[in-house]
Amino acid sequence: MDNITAIKTVRNTLRSYLTDPRVTAGANTRASWIFADEPILSDKFPIIEIKKIRTPKSIISMGDTDYWEHVYVFCNLWFSTKNGFKITVDNVEYSNSQLVEYYLDEAAKTLKANFNTMFDLGVGGYREIDTTPIEYDPNTQLYYGALIFRVWYFRND
Repeated sequence: MDNITAIKTVRNTLRSYLTDPRVTAGANTRASWIFADEPILSDKFPIIEIKKIRTPKSIISMGDTDYWEHVYVFCNLWFSTKNGFKITVDNVEYSNSQLVEYYLDEAAKTLKANFNTMFDLGVGGYREIDTTPIEYDPNTQLYYGALIFRVWYFRND
């Protein structure tokens, strides 16, 4: 396991288990709408972009043959949506800042619910830390906010 693999594991888990809001709104399935430290290949919003913040490590053991580290990967999961885009879930309409809030929560619940899948792929843990305030950029007409989380893994290389 390495940082890139850990982040891609999170991205792939979300791609597999989180419903695209455009599909909820009645559009066709998109090839990609969740990205992780890679070029964004979609010009249609909403999108999710996962960005690594930092990667602290702590030494677990040192020896002649083993040198184990506990590696933490802190990330921001940014959800962005265009002004006016809306979905309805269980007779509740979400748009703008409410849609950002809803999807940040859905992303956190999806990662928590599917942690065993990530664990089987080498991610040792997942923890939601916080969310950022939801912002609006009038130039791009985007509402956006981030879920701050960390995943961790162990390595001895």
